[in-house]
Amino acid sequence: MKKIIVLLNVILLIVALLFSFTGCNANKEEKKLEIALELAGENRKELQKVLDHYQTPKDSLKLKAATFLISNMPYHSFTEIDERFNSVFRKMGRGKLFTADKSYRKSEFRKRLRNHSNYLKERDSFPINKKVNDIEVLKADFLIDNIELAFEAWYRIPRKKRASFDDFCNYILPYRSYNEPVEIDSRSKLYQKYSWVYAELDKGEAIESIIDKMATEFDYNIFLSIPEYYPYPLSISQIEKSRFGLCDDNINYWVNVFRAIGIVASKDFVSHWGNHHSNGHSWLFVKYMDKEYMTNPGSNDNLNELYKNESIPLVRRVSFKHQNESNFSLLSTNVTSTYIKTLNIKIDNVLNVDIERPVLCVFDRNKEWEIVSNGSNSWGKSEFLNVGVNVLYLAGSVNNNGEIIPLNYPFYINQNKEMHFFAPKDSIIKNATLLRKYGLSSPKDRQKVDWPKNLNSSEIQVSNDKNFQYYKTVYKIENFNSTQLQKVNFNSSEKYKYIRFKSNNREESYLAALGFYDDKKNKLQEKANLFEENLTIANRKNKIDVAFDGNPLSFCGGTDFSIGMKLDKPTTIGAIEFQARNDGNHIDEGDVYELFYWDKNWTSLGSQKAKDTVLYYDVPKNSLLWLKNHTKGKEEHVFTIDQYGGQKWLGFDNDIQNHL
Repeated sequence: MKKIIVLLNVILLIVALLFSFTGCNANKEEKKLEIALELAGENRKELQKVLDHYQTPKDSLKLKAATFLISNMPYHSFTEIDERFNSVFRKMGRGKLFTADKSYRKSEFRKRLRNHSNYLKERDSFPINKKVNDIEVLKADFLIDNIELAFEAWYRIPRKKRASFDDFCNYILPYRSYNEPVEIDSRSKLYQKYSWVYAELDKGEAIESIIDKMATEFDYNIFLSIPEYYPYPLSISQIEKSRFGLCDDNINYWVNVFRAIGIVASKDFVSHWGNHHSNGHSWLFVKYMDKEYMTNPGSNDNLNELYKNESIPLVRRVSFKHQNESNFSLLSTNVTSTYIKTLNIKIDNVLNVDIERPVLCVFDRNKEWEIVSNGSNSWGKSEFLNVGVNVLYLAGSVNNNGEIIPLNYPFYINQNKEMHFFAPKDSIIKNATLLRKYGLSSPKDRQKVDWPKNLNSSEIQVSNDKNFQYYKTVYKIENFNSTQLQKVNFNSSEKYKYIRFKSNNREESYLAALGFYDDKKNKLQEKANLFEENLTIANRKNKIDVAFDGNPLSFCGGTDFSIGMKLDKPTTIGAIEFQARNDGNHIDEGDVYELFYWDKNWTSLGSQKAKDTVLYYDVPKNSLLWLKNHTKGKEEHVFTIDQYGGQKWLGFDNDIQNHL
């Protein structure tokens, strides 16, 4: 009997605690709503209309949705559309210009934006960044329409396949993806445009293939220089008309599309890669039933697979709901473990600094260290949760001046979740070999490795027949994997009027440079007599000139292509030179370099003017190094020296690039 009484008391206590917890949560939500209504100012009456609209019992779920939406609106704002550019976007979305060739459309878009922005700058009226707070301007009719359309789309998904109400609130209900301008009718237009998706889903079509098909047909193109002329996030209608913009604009569009048809969607992002000199990235997250698909729309990439071994500090998913105040990003949640291995770490305060706000950083070429996460103090240590592996970090504290003060040495977490700190030792590594200032490849970007390799089996051919029916191969590229300019000398007295580079017919390949010399080693400059065949790709307008323009970062190429030169008269060929498409991050002769190592700050190990394609330095053992090029370029990253005296790039593919 006593046991039964004790058990009943325990049950009653649990029930009481549950009611107490529920009551606390309810009070918290009510307070949050009241704060939002207060912040609305004169717009409060509009928000109250929304709440009053859903007071009947049959609308109880819609009332919860309205409460969720309004309670979180104070944390959202946008920059109004600059209507002075309406004519530019309108013209891009009409007639022949809308259906024109992609490169022509991009050129026209750039020209029109540039001319318009220059016109406004001359009148000192550009840019105008008018920030608008959602809570102060969005009206009852808009919010009610948004709620009704969201529920209508949600209910069109069969019950067993429908998202949960929690996911609905965060990832279907919201009228915006992130920072794009709000347009009154965008949700209804997207719903009408893409309602055909329901039929595809009913037929059993995979959500992945539907997304890939939609993005391919939409044909959006990244236009990185758009902020120079139009420095605002694009609206849905602007994206529809232009089909050009930033990566974020593209993601905003597709998030709005899938929410409009009742499917969970959001933006996932890395604020800063562990292996990039300055950038992060954002992409699309879509969930249908138990299927999650993360992709760069239009690429057909499954990023959950592609990023599995990447150098990712943290991945965040944008949420409409305001998150914990200690979060690095208040409108996102940490989803790093969805992509890569993660762990919780505690870092000792070895450098004995006053810890005010613990932060975790990664290397940034422009800022030295960039914050990627906030932390917390835990028994004298700084703790950081759910951080990614294969990343070099620095733990620090932000002081009152906003400066990052390191509290320990930089450390690297490998794929096995093992941590290694780079505290320089007194002993020295003699003649460390430096070949590059930036890692060559990583899981998300391995194409650079193929650029030199794909030139293998290509030939240099000479002939006195313009059609090359009869020719002689004077050089065949074999076992080639260098990014440097290569020069090959010949000893022959034979004379020819035509000479060409002939690519292999297996892989797409690219040339950055091509040159021909006579037997006196004089460079042949017969640009007026250049010829080509099947040259389909180039990053400059005049494709054939690219190989001879002296710019190692321009390139041209294709599959089974040739580039050649007709000489004024038969000439003895003394040498040829060629260079594969490359990133320009190898050591270039004549450039001035300076090597630094980290010991509480960056300390110089001296400058060198490169006399060859390799540099040699004496460096402290176990040191973190940074090679700067003072002559040109901006891509630089940190590395260490391995047991063989070569560079080891943290977060990059060392097994590949050490052979280049």
